Amino acid sequence: MQEELRIFYQIFTTTKDAIEKFMNMLDPVIQNAADEHERLYYHHIYEEEEQRLSRLVVLIPHIQKFQEVKDEKEFSPTNNEFNRLLQELNLEKFGLHNFVEHLDLALFRFTDQERSSLLNGLREVSYKDYQQVKQMLFDINSRFDTNYVDPHAHHDEHHDHLDRSAAVTVIAHTPQTKQRRGFSVGSLI
Repeated sequence: MQEELRIFYQIFTTTKDAIEKFMNMLDPVIQNAADEHERLYYHHIYEEEEQRLSRLVVLIPHIQKFQEVKDEKEFSPTNNEFNRLLQELNLEKFGLHNFVEHLDLALFRFTDQERSSLLNGLREVSYKDYQQVKQMLFDINSRFDTNYVDPHAHHDEHHDHLDRSAAVTVIAHTPQTKQRRGFSVGSLI
């Protein structure tokens, strides 16, 4: 479990830094929005990431605390504190999923070289981290045989909608005359 905790720590400290960069980019956009729709749209994304940031400020030290545990018996579903850690990790897996979506949404608006480069870099790392966290948590939850059912598993039920290559394939095979793209915070495809 120590190796998983080391990886979680690295991923979520990287994520925390990425969220701060993203929020710094959004702040002037919100302040100088062209209209109320634009302001509200980016303010909503900003607040979701702000809430996530506050959860990560608690989660990261919690991971550190368990990195110091030497007794493997502490990594048990009977340990309430370990259960809480697993719950927080599962929640942040979904937060990472939403972060990738937020970055994708921002890429539609911020097409200048500087911001699109930053967003694409954050997105690439975050997507890779999301895939790793998802697999690690699946393995951990399976290991403890707690009958845990991921309430967010439906997001990847048919295909990973965050996977850009899958999205390109779906869009490429959609007839142009019928293609209409609508966007929401929850889904891009």
